[in-house]
Amino acid sequence: MDITELAHCKPSNYYSRMDVRKQVSNRASDPLAVEPTAAPEEPPGLGDAIPLSAYPVGRLNTAMLPTDAAAPPAGAGQGTGRRLAGAAALVAVAFALSRVLGMVRNIVIAAQFPPNLHDIRPDAYAAAFNIPDTLFLLIIGGAVGSAFIPVFTGLIEQQKAAAAWRLASTLINASVVLLALGGIVLALLAPQLVGGLLAPKFPPDKQALTVDLTRIMLLSPLFLGLGGWAQGILNARQQFTLPAFAPIMYNLAIILGALLLAPIWGIYGVAFGVVIGAGLHFLVQVPGLIRVGMHYQPFHLDQRDEGVGQVVRLMGPRILGQAAFQLNALALTNVASYLPNDGALAAFNYAYVLMMLPHGIFAMSLATVLFPTMTAQVSRGDLAAMRTTLAGGLRTLLFLTLPTAVLLGLLRHEVVSLLFQSSHFTADAVDRVAAPLGWFAWGLLAYVLVELITRGFYALHDTRTPVIVSVVTVVANIILSQTLIRGLRLDQSGMAISLSLTTTGELIALVVFLRRRLPGLFDRAFVRGAGVSVAGAAAMALVLVPVVPWLAANIHPAADVISIKVAAGLILAAGGMVGLGLYLAVARLLRAEELGEAIRLLRRR
Repeated sequence: MDITELAHCKPSNYYSRMDVRKQVSNRASDPLAVEPTAAPEEPPGLGDAIPLSAYPVGRLNTAMLPTDAAAPPAGAGQGTGRRLAGAAALVAVAFALSRVLGMVRNIVIAAQFPPNLHDIRPDAYAAAFNIPDTLFLLIIGGAVGSAFIPVFTGLIEQQKAAAAWRLASTLINASVVLLALGGIVLALLAPQLVGGLLAPKFPPDKQALTVDLTRIMLLSPLFLGLGGWAQGILNARQQFTLPAFAPIMYNLAIILGALLLAPIWGIYGVAFGVVIGAGLHFLVQVPGLIRVGMHYQPFHLDQRDEGVGQVVRLMGPRILGQAAFQLNALALTNVASYLPNDGALAAFNYAYVLMMLPHGIFAMSLATVLFPTMTAQVSRGDLAAMRTTLAGGLRTLLFLTLPTAVLLGLLRHEVVSLLFQSSHFTADAVDRVAAPLGWFAWGLLAYVLVELITRGFYALHDTRTPVIVSVVTVVANIILSQTLIRGLRLDQSGMAISLSLTTTGELIALVVFLRRRLPGLFDRAFVRGAGVSVAGAAAMALVLVPVVPWLAANIHPAADVISIKVAAGLILAAGGMVGLGLYLAVARLLRAEELGEAIRLLRRR
């Protein structure tokens, strides 16, 4: 998985919704309305902040906050609700476009470097992301999402703009120094890290190629780090457009690298495309920083700035969580090096990217938009509004994700064939990607819900709970994946099985802890909405299980690649229409509120 996938899947990065928040007042007729209070400056619609110093660091005691909120004057929330709905829809489009371009990027790379047997390049390219990922996540990923945005937002709401910009300057400058020095040290130690830790069972030529690609791509964390800070600042200021479109530039650069540079320099051309894309990821957000009036001091580095200590304390547990998360990726790469065939790691990564496409469109876009709002609601003591916002987001994710998971699981071969199969990407390569994709599909719901629930904990200033759960999950995944790959001799599917099972366990644990923090979150409306989504998905599965094999048996393509892709597309279209039509019919029959909310949102756009 590449560094932007990691950055957008966790709170910073990446990264990729619809705001279905319900107002605490009795105006339930407009589920997109929220309760605003006037504020003298952006972000508009946010009320006066409770000083962050009133909160215990790391965990917010919800007993300190009121559980009831007075209803605002009629119509007060309409403008804010429409604005947030519009922002969510725009971000969803941008994330969808980014994910589509990410898929095009992978298709282009796969066409030239498919995960076939006896080709070392795909595995080396996939493995080379690990060390740059580690550097980026430990320095930037642990600060922006869970620590910087809440503190920066609090200072802005307290009318301390100068202090907020000093805080941003100090943190940016410190991270630039750490990323630059870290990149140099890791580049020097790359041979030892690859051979001794990352991929000990890669043959020497594959290890050497992995080292070369790692050193090239170690230039990217610096630029992505700057882009991460820009994203955090803009999101905290309720500006979502440019941060959402930044990954588009990243993907376009890699696509051009694969098309224009790879014919000249081979797989090295793709690595240079990654570095160029990282630079563009930051530069595209610079106009937004100018627009929000950023006051950056290039040589300012003062640990005594207001908020620095609070950010450091908040990010401490998050760094531990990011370290555990990246240890997960390192462990999977290490395990994959024991697989006897070349291309296994690349096949696993392609399956992971396919699973992350709906994750980005649904979970990341919704979490990106809702996180600053939930943070502001908690800051002003409106815990009831925050609970309603989070519950509405979770219900929408259930409604959108369950049918997607069913389609992805039952039509996995057709999805992979349509997207990747070529004269070089053979039927065997299709099978190698489709196998782990099937297991990822059944874990998709857990991945999606964990993303938003984790943001809910961060909004409550509780970084410890999700980090502890994440560490336990990582340990369980390392043990299980080692058992499945090295003990039971499974192929790359073993890694997908392990990730899906342990992520499901992570979801269950987070839900248990969240219910203690937010009593009443999973109320009758939530249970009913979830029940409708499960019933519709079950009906889909019951029908598609016999229909998909029947379609495959009755659509006979010729041997050429185009005919195979056309057949896969026909099966996908027919199966998708049957499945989604049945799902929507069940939702309408059972009067699912989420269906009406989605339709109203589309009409507004």
